[in-house]
Amino acid sequence: MIHMPPTASTRFRPPTPVGRWLTRPRMDALIDQVELRRLTLIHAPAGFGKSTVAAQWADELSRRGNKTMWFSLDDDDNRTPWFLGHLLECLRPIHPDLDESIFQILEERPEDAERFVVPLIINVVHQAEFRTVVVLDDWHVIDDERTQRALARLLEDSGDKLGLLVTSRTATGLPLTSLRVHDQVVEISPETLRFDEREARQFLVDVKGLDLSSTELTALHTKTEGWIAALQLTSLSLQKDSDVTGLLDSLADRQHGISDYLAENVLDRLDPKLLKFLLFTSVLDRVNPELATLLTGEPQSELRLEQVLFGDLFLQRLDDSGTWYRYHHLFRDFLRQRLERDHPEKVAELHSLAAHWFHTEGIFSSAVDHALLADEASFAASVVEEQALRLVEHSRMTTLLALVEKLPHDEIRSRSWLQLAIAWAHCLLHFPDEAFASLDLLAEAAAADPRLTAADRFRITHESLVVRECVAMYRDRVPEDQQLRREVLEEAERLHPWTVSVAANVVTFFDIHRGRGAEAERLQQWAHQYHRQVVGSFSEVYGDCFAGLIAFHNLEIALAQHHWTNAFRTACERSGRQSHAARLSLGLVGKRLYHRGEGDRAEELLEEALQLGQRAGVVDFMFPVYESLANIRAGRNDLQGAWDILEQGEQAGLSLSLPRLWSRMVTTKQRLGFETRRPTNPFDAADDHTDDQSAGDRYVMDRQRAEFEGELLRFDLARILHDADGDALARLGPYVEVLFAESQGQGNRFQALRDQILWASALEACGQTDQAEETMHDVIPDCQASGLSQPLLEGGPLIRQIAARLIADPESWCLRQRTLDWMTEVFDSNSPLRANLGTAVAAGVAGASRTWGTGPDEFDVLAAVPKRSISLSERERDILRLVDAGYTNREIAGRLYIGQNTVKWYLRKLYRMLGVSSREDCVQRAKNLQVLH
Repeated sequence: MIHMPPTASTRFRPPTPVGRWLTRPRMDALIDQVELRRLTLIHAPAGFGKSTVAAQWADELSRRGNKTMWFSLDDDDNRTPWFLGHLLECLRPIHPDLDESIFQILEERPEDAERFVVPLIINVVHQAEFRTVVVLDDWHVIDDERTQRALARLLEDSGDKLGLLVTSRTATGLPLTSLRVHDQVVEISPETLRFDEREARQFLVDVKGLDLSSTELTALHTKTEGWIAALQLTSLSLQKDSDVTGLLDSLADRQHGISDYLAENVLDRLDPKLLKFLLFTSVLDRVNPELATLLTGEPQSELRLEQVLFGDLFLQRLDDSGTWYRYHHLFRDFLRQRLERDHPEKVAELHSLAAHWFHTEGIFSSAVDHALLADEASFAASVVEEQALRLVEHSRMTTLLALVEKLPHDEIRSRSWLQLAIAWAHCLLHFPDEAFASLDLLAEAAAADPRLTAADRFRITHESLVVRECVAMYRDRVPEDQQLRREVLEEAERLHPWTVSVAANVVTFFDIHRGRGAEAERLQQWAHQYHRQVVGSFSEVYGDCFAGLIAFHNLEIALAQHHWTNAFRTACERSGRQSHAARLSLGLVGKRLYHRGEGDRAEELLEEALQLGQRAGVVDFMFPVYESLANIRAGRNDLQGAWDILEQGEQAGLSLSLPRLWSRMVTTKQRLGFETRRPTNPFDAADDHTDDQSAGDRYVMDRQRAEFEGELLRFDLARILHDADGDALARLGPYVEVLFAESQGQGNRFQALRDQILWASALEACGQTDQAEETMHDVIPDCQASGLSQPLLEGGPLIRQIAARLIADPESWCLRQRTLDWMTEVFDSNSPLRANLGTAVAAGVAGASRTWGTGPDEFDVLAAVPKRSISLSERERDILRLVDAGYTNREIAGRLYIGQNTVKWYLRKLYRMLGVSSREDCVQRAKNLQVLH
């Protein structure tokens, strides 16, 4: 897997001193406070030695047993996913559990990646046996509020296992108020950083070897006010000219610009060749000998860099091998100003040379930055364009869009291949409007580009079609025609495997919803050869997920298990355990476990899949996650939790304009007994087709209207479970038969089975017991044959009543003994399969059992999702002790210096681990198991 985002490893190395550190006892005395606090902020203007102090303290903290890491920030870190990616890269050497799959979250969820990545970092750091300290150097370059909020959350929720040592020119962008309240911050101001007179003497006389009297030292200290950079420049000036009196007189004439004068004084005294070397390499943020030779023509650049380093000319070594260096920011700025003054004609040329070097080395972000500074926007755009489709294929959509964001709009607009990649990126990130806008620009660019060959135009035209239809799939719109099959799949040999692979999945989705499951299954078998040629796992995972969905609809549960397990395994092997693809497949694995009665296991997987939020694929992958989790929560009387899950699903459906999703959430609310209004059909306002609608648009709308009307019928049946309205039941009867037929006609036997159970429950509620029994007599053998117990248990007391009569009189229904035994086990109150979900909520079954069984055919691949052992971490025990003492979540958060959401996360985890649903039961269960004393 390729790391995201592109960066240089030197950003994760502290500056290395040329000689020994300067001894500063009064600064060293602060290290005990630094070691105990979450945040140490060293803030001062440039040239106060902030990075040097941070490096010294990091070195001392390491000697004390802490693990310290260094992270130098730059402007790219104002893009929050890139900041988090760099932070992960910084932490990985000491926290290998932050594996590469976490980077995929940054690529796939650019809009809210911090929601998932920050808790992962906190949890991994907290589980370590050591304390982690991260130095964030130059925080002042971060002015993006989202990045600042991400760091604030990390600070506020991290606990005592993580410390941040931040250097900055300002004190903004950090949650200082809350940290001060909890005594969790050490603040180092310019006044503290300034050299006192003793330190100035030690630096100028003992370290730099200057022969200065006490009077001269006092005068220099007074004039520079202990500013370290000015003292360093002073030492360089006096090494060339020992006239202290003359220097002091010159400084006396300048109320401002002391540093400017001293820098000029130093530069003017340098050898011209050395000065040229400094000026030409100053265009770089980091320099190595090869780059320096390229920019300066100096054949012995390695020796020249050593000369600069040991000449104390504000150059810092970034690694032990002497490969990379950087100038102090203040001195670099002086050099760049001098370069602009003395050699303005060279600036663009130098940036151009750097741009092409970084391009060759594959450091594309730096290549783009230098190309733009060289006024070579066309080259910058070419760098991005040549990598664009490759980045998409590697699922690095966020990296692509961040690079595109750097480019001038005019350079983007006319580039066909770049627009195609941008359209793909927006499509796969579920931004349909942006995808369509890019496709429109692509059409304009392609029409005006004479360089495109016939083969190029063929590929662009057909890939554009795939993008449009892929967006339609995510928007849950099934077209009437077979254009994609005809124009893409039948031309597969002329197209890129990525294009064919995605097209096959889109057509599979369409075929499933056209009731052509067998054709869709054959298509996936054919498409496997193309899935395997794609670099990333996404297409193959989608293909297996769709194949499993077809099998599940046909009640071929073992085959569905095979496909979904394979999807999960593929995602883990090729994209990583934390990837979008892995979590997508986990949601379907959780669906299968839930419907087979394995609720505890299902809940773990469904909660993880829920983190995908509104980017969880097609609707068929989304609503089982919300619906199943809500049923599990309701089954253990966590009604607020069930409501919250359904609200989340409903809002996702509304915000993404997915009526099939949000209407299913409303129906589930009604079935669980929540007060809710009957949804209004959004297609009623469009009953009459308008003249400007195409036949295809009318077909799509008619399908959506029919699907919504089916969901309204389920809502009305769910209402009857609670009000037993016989007249309403009679009115709905004819439509119910049509609903069954439609589900069967679509090849969805599973949905037809659930609809029949809902119908039987409504019949039972209205006293029509014979019809209810007859309906269930058709349903139960299918449930038993497929091993699906949960659809029956969702029916609650009404279905149990029917089942009890069937079990009591098996001969009248000709039930086989095997089916009878299975029914008895499912509905036995002492059975491990018993779950008491569904309408048990409305019936007031407050003590519903939450004991679940383990299926006979556990997934081997789920060893990658370790089962919980009853072993509590110290943080979990701390939280339980405070719960036992009667503290609220807010009070617990305050005492442990963590966020309230973190407390809730731990409690939910403990509920699931211990099999309870209340705070009191959680504490008692932990005590009974002797894991809390």
